[in-house]
Formats: sequence, structure tokens, C-alpha cells
Amino acid sequence: VAASGVDRSEFFITTKAWKDQLGYDRTLAAFDASCQALGMDYLDLYLIHWPRPDAACEEWKELDRGSWRAMEELYEAGKIRAIGVCNFYPDRLTDLCLNARIAPMVNQVELHPFFAQTRAVENMKSLHVQPEAWGPMAEGKHDIFTHPILTELGRKYGKTAAQVALRWNAQRGVVIIPKSTHKERMEENFNIWDFALSDEDMAAIAKLDLGRSEIIDHSAAETAQF
Repeated sequence: VAASGVDRSEFFITTKAWKDQLGYDRTLAAFDASCQALGMDYLDLYLIHWPRPDAACEEWKELDRGSWRAMEELYEAGKIRAIGVCNFYPDRLTDLCLNARIAPMVNQVELHPFFAQTRAVENMKSLHVQPEAWGPMAEGKHDIFTHPILTELGRKYGKTAAQVALRWNAQRGVVIIPKSTHKERMEENFNIWDFALSDEDMAAIAKLDLGRSEIIDHSAAETAQF
């Protein structure tokens, strides 16, 4: 960013409070450390990376809520333009929205054709929380870049399977953040706004949903231990 010569206002910078940075004081310190490392005096979006694993444990719930109070204060001070969470399932997101002074504006979760989380997305919209997809390409699983259904639909619209997958999420009202280190693929990822999938094609993609993650299960004991 500093070397580009482009004005800071043209960039959208997001970072997160990690799992060992939860709690009021730790989140404030983590935010300051991130801004110092980035050489910036404000962030566009700051997120809790994921909730503590046991919603029934009051001590851990208080860590989540303490972090959120810190983020509310940073938002009101103009140091963050938007605050949100990651990997909050509907129960945890609803609990936070109903009890926070300022509701989260974003929930960044795993969303792609093989894990659509349709009901979770509907819940976010009902709470006025913007769904944002991490891993919208399923981290390359299920041969998403050559999947026969996505590829066939791509031929229909003159697009790649990857572009179809991204467009599907975008048409659901999901913000997408695909990762690539290749310039030509970054350009391809941007080039999804000149076509629209039909309702029939949206439904065909929806049938690919497995109803579970094959990347990480946030409700699993192994994830809680991690």
C-alpha cells in the first residue's frame, strides 16, 4: 500500500483479533499492534476471528463480549469503519446481535457451492449482517475449477467454472474475497459483473451443497482444542 502511490482511501484494509487476543484489554492491544505494523491510523474492517468454542461457558462468552465492547469503542472513535465477526454460527451470531450495543456489520464465513449455508445466510440478512465468504473457491476442493456442472454453465455464459462459482455467491448477496497470487486470475475474478445466472442455473448450483464443511468444522472437538 505504501509503495503503490495510491491514496490510502482507495484501499480496503481488513484484519482480525486472533483467538488468543480475545477479551477487552487484549483486543485493544491487538488492534494497536496491527495498526502499528501496518503503518495506519485506522482500519476499514476489524473482525473477531472466531468465537470461543463453548457458548455455555460464561468465562469464554465474556471474552467474546469483552472483545466486542472494545471494538464498539474503536468504531465510535473512528478508528475502525466497520466491525464484524468470523465463523459465528447462527446461534452465536444471533446472541451477539441481540445483546450488543452495536450489532456486527459483517460475518465472514465459509461459503461456496459445496457448503452454501443457505439458512445461515438468511439468518444474517434477517439480522442486517452482511455475509462475506472466505474460501469462495472451496480452497480448490471438489475439483471446483473443472467441476462438470460449473464448467458447463461457464460455457453457456462464456465464463470459467471459477467465475460461475463467484457469480453464484454474489447473486446471493454475499461479499466474496477470492485469493490468488496470479495477476491474470485476479483480473478474471473481477470479471463477473457482465452476466447473471438464471434462476434455473442458480438452483442447479445449489444442488451441489453437501451441507457440511470439508475444510474446518467449528463445532468439532478438534477445532475447540486448537
